[in-house]
Amino acid sequence: MWPKTITAFLGGLLLSVSMMLSLYLLIPLAIDIKLLIGLLAGFSIWVAAMVYFYSFNNPKTSALRCGKFLLLSVAINSLLFWYQSPL
Repeated sequence: MWPKTITAFLGGLLLSVSMMLSLYLLIPLAIDIKLLIGLLAGFSIWVAAMVYFYSFNNPKTSALRCGKFLLLSVAINSLLFWYQSPL
């Protein structure tokens, strides 16, 4: 039970931070509004990801699913950073 809980906790946290970074780079609003949206949406995504990853029977399946979503989110973040970086 503890490995599944730790996997869901850390995987949900990493996925939430990565998704909020993508959202932060895409929203053309003031910094204070971005931070408020990030706080509210980030916690909601973290809780939803924890519930989703905790629903699997073993931690290996949960980690694989988290890894797939995390790789996708990191790829999107990399593309966003690459397109927004000055030459």
